[in-house]
Amino acid sequence: MEKLLKETILGAEFDSSARDPPPRCHPGTRLDILERCRHFVRTSNGKRKTRWVVGAAGVGKSAIMQSVVESPELAVNYRASVFFSINGRDDGTKAIATISYQLAAKSELYRQLIEREITRDPALLRSSIAKQFFKLIVEPFIHNPQLASAGHALIVIDGLDECKGTRTQLELLRLISDFCITNPSSPLVWLIASRPEQHITSFFSRSDVAPAYEKEKIVANSDEARADVERFLRDELTDIRKKASDSVDPRWPEEQDLWKLANAAGGLFAYADTAVRYI
Repeated sequence: MEKLLKETILGAEFDSSARDPPPRCHPGTRLDILERCRHFVRTSNGKRKTRWVVGAAGVGKSAIMQSVVESPELAVNYRASVFFSINGRDDGTKAIATISYQLAAKSELYRQLIEREITRDPALLRSSIAKQFFKLIVEPFIHNPQLASAGHALIVIDGLDECKGTRTQLELLRLISDFCITNPSSPLVWLIASRPEQHITSFFSRSDVAPAYEKEKIVANSDEARADVERFLRDELTDIRKKASDSVDPRWPEEQDLWKLANAAGGLFAYADTAVRYI
């Protein structure tokens, strides 16, 4: 396990202290999107076991992915994640090892299988992404009857567009989509979030990839997004007023001021969150 740990992206796990506290959906917001994603994880079968969550910067993709992977309602045995970031968590060549380490920490059988593989081939963790994917994902979950029938395991990849190198991003997508199509009985369910970068959008537009995934498009300026941002702002400003009750007018903020801020934010949670931090 120590050898495997050294080849992981430190801090990319959904429960890593390096990301604590991670972004999460504000209570009462993004309810429909969260339920659609959870429903997909619970019910996906056959080839279509990937959900692509796509949206512009600032719409709250990471918060959605974090909230889904932490959901207690998910009927999954194992959860693993890679939360990419241009701020030091961008080495896609370590993505498979990062996922593998988390799965090994949760499954004794899986840990035994991959430790045996790494002992047999000590250079495996420095091999190509494709070889690591085959040895650490395909062989254990497809060729081992116990793991193959153990129930769903959720793998979340957030911020794929922040992974270093277009070629690496596309390689990960190709491996995952081919895996889903070739192995429809696989227990692995994938949630992948990214911005709508041209090369990623083009990949998912291919007819040979279509059977492997469903698309969840987050529209920044939708009525749902605007209502959620307004709720977030209303709750946060109310909290600020309560904490500063001795110096703030009990009627603050005035409704028209809140509406101005909400309209300026549109459906962008990043804008609203930044504005609140400066109040």
